[in-house]
Amino acid sequence: MIEPKRVLRALAEHWTLLEPLCERFDQGTLSLIELRGQLGGQLADSSPADITGLLDTWIRLDILVPVAKSPNRFELNAQIHDFLAYLRREHRLGLCLEIEAYLRHLERLAGYIQDAFEIRDASDLARQLRLLDMRVRDVLKKLANDEQALVGVAERAKTSDRQIPLRQRYAEVLATWDEYVEPMIQLVNADGAFEQGVRRVEQVLLKLLGDQQRLGQLVDDDLLLRTHARILEMQTTAQLTLRRARELLLPLREEARRHNAVTRGAALALAAIRRKGLDAVPQTALPLFSRPQSTFLGSASQVEAYVYALARFEPQPTQFPKASGTRKGEPPPAPRTAREMLERCQSALPLPDLMLWLLEQEPVGATDELLYWFSRLSRDSRFQRERLQRRDYLSAEHRVSLCSFALLKTESHAS
Repeated sequence: MIEPKRVLRALAEHWTLLEPLCERFDQGTLSLIELRGQLGGQLADSSPADITGLLDTWIRLDILVPVAKSPNRFELNAQIHDFLAYLRREHRLGLCLEIEAYLRHLERLAGYIQDAFEIRDASDLARQLRLLDMRVRDVLKKLANDEQALVGVAERAKTSDRQIPLRQRYAEVLATWDEYVEPMIQLVNADGAFEQGVRRVEQVLLKLLGDQQRLGQLVDDDLLLRTHARILEMQTTAQLTLRRARELLLPLREEARRHNAVTRGAALALAAIRRKGLDAVPQTALPLFSRPQSTFLGSASQVEAYVYALARFEPQPTQFPKASGTRKGEPPPAPRTAREMLERCQSALPLPDLMLWLLEQEPVGATDELLYWFSRLSRDSRFQRERLQRRDYLSAEHRVSLCSFALLKTESHAS
């Protein structure tokens, strides 16, 4: 057995040398030459013999242990490494399966407690209750460590180099969500293993309290009450840890997911533009807006819908006219002005159905343009309107379902 005082004294005496080595050992093992070089840089006034003696002391106290099948390479003792990480307030995210394993052990201990009480074995009952209390404290310690580790994951993602692509910067966030948060959500659900395990252990302790009052006391009630309170604290801590994980990582995960979708859709759109020009971008993928695009910016959901439409877009082959051919038909008419449309509508009053009249006026007009004129004319103060029943209207591009209006002259304009 190694004397604890000697280990603690060596850690305290050589802390300034061991702390930088912790960061090096986090990245892997070190050879004797690398250890000598690291210590030689910090102990410039020491001789090689002094450095050798220091390394021998660390190896003798099991602070440094040789790597399996590589006796010339060393690493920090796992327990010493964990102790130093605790002192440096470093937190490493554990596995969700560890919590599940602890829960299974808590359920087994609850069974042993019930068996010990049934055979009236006071010593075994007290021992099993102490073990149960220790395991609950282990779960609480792990949950506290995991919460601090999740804070570190979020901070590293937010403060990493902005020149690195978002997928690489948020790779640890996405891996943590998939490997820890998602299993934790399943574990802490109302019907999950965590809640069921806590409920079984709690029922055993409460039944034991009642049976002690009825059949006689085997152990102190304070031990039972303290263990029961610690179990309830563990249940609350698990829920708070999961909530904290969602608050920290869910916004970053959603940002990475949206960025991936936007990047994929934009890349497809740019590829189509490079091949066939700007006309290759699908105009029909644009959502229908109730205002002209020149004065209205779409919301985030509309932009995402447009990008998703780009990602699923398959361009149709464009038929270009021959260079020697002559154009047939008249040139397209110029867009109508608001004054012209108001005068035409006013001269056609009364209108039994505004949308039907617009379709007659513009049989080949674009749907968004027809909806714009419908909104503009129906809201004009010089017309009196009456709402009609909802029906379907067929434009040149779409089937539109809406409640149209019948337009009449207002009394002031009629007089």
